[in-house]
Amino acid sequence: MGSNDLTFGEGIEFVLKNISIQSSQRQSFNKDAETIQNVFIRAISGRDLAFRRAFRGLSLTGSNLDGSKIDLPDEFDLLTKMDLNCTLQPVPKSGHPGYVHLRVSGRNAPTHLVDRRSGFDYISRDKLQAWFRQNICAVMQELQHIRCQNGRVYALKYIALGYGVAHTIMATCRGDRKRKIYFDFVPAFEFLASEWPQELPNHQHNNRTWFAVPRSIRDRNARKDPLTFIVCAPYWERMELEKKNNLKNTMRLMKAIRSAHHMNSLVSYMIKSIFLNCAEWKYITWNQSPGQILIRMTVRMIWSLIKNRLPFYLVPGLNLFETVSKSQKSDYLRIFNRIIRTLIKCRDRNCMTPDDMAFLFGIRYY
Repeated sequence: MGSNDLTFGEGIEFVLKNISIQSSQRQSFNKDAETIQNVFIRAISGRDLAFRRAFRGLSLTGSNLDGSKIDLPDEFDLLTKMDLNCTLQPVPKSGHPGYVHLRVSGRNAPTHLVDRRSGFDYISRDKLQAWFRQNICAVMQELQHIRCQNGRVYALKYIALGYGVAHTIMATCRGDRKRKIYFDFVPAFEFLASEWPQELPNHQHNNRTWFAVPRSIRDRNARKDPLTFIVCAPYWERMELEKKNNLKNTMRLMKAIRSAHHMNSLVSYMIKSIFLNCAEWKYITWNQSPGQILIRMTVRMIWSLIKNRLPFYLVPGLNLFETVSKSQKSDYLRIFNRIIRTLIKCRDRNCMTPDDMAFLFGIRYY
């Protein structure tokens, strides 16, 4: 071991410290984000009475909710909860695990958001997203000088228009254009735990709610269906991950590997799903060191890439890798094979050189 080398454990701890977010930085971004999202929602509510009546608040999800964000706390995934003053019944879509149609009943059904099929009314994903899109476009011009309590002023730009799942807003600080905050506003309908469809697998939930959010079926062979939504339950997932020593730290390490190797299609939820599935399967003892857990999780990632299958935690019949191209999966498998060899070498020698760290995590300590 050279004079500039660290032990395997020291190297892992160095990386964790390097990618961690300082509390003052987190607080600064959180305060600005809260002001911006409140102004944004007020602007839409002031324009559209139907939106104002339906809006039921924002629910944080994603890496910021899980506490697994790395580098900067500059991305906020926000479920935009809507109540349309009618009854919605989630109906699983046959042959497509995890997807549902939202059947509408009641005298106050929102006709501008509904399609009729086989004698029933359903919420149209396309109409819902178009409604959000129209409102957001209409208020953008007035959201170019949002002043936060600390004196920073932000301008908003609409950069992803809800043709996928989210409506993405980028807020740029006028005094420091490198400071940007990203918001993914996702229309969401909230359901009681007791309303979870019986056809779907059961999970521990402690009576916490779950959501249906707009998403088209990604299977290339599937017919286009403008009525589909997908289930999500961030609170249930959080319960599965909590009280497991070193799990979140290891998730951060894998995200650092993803970023260092530019595996952009390996989105954070896919990484989280590796951990969720292993937690449910009791695949690993979570009180091991982060480095040991990282090796085990990297093996699971390789296995998933070989099998071309990453089960959706809530509904394992859905394969999350369906959105990753064949060539990307091949590239990622090659990268992860190199990563696991390097990790095992560092563990067995109990030594992490500057070059090892740079290759694995894109970070140098010397």
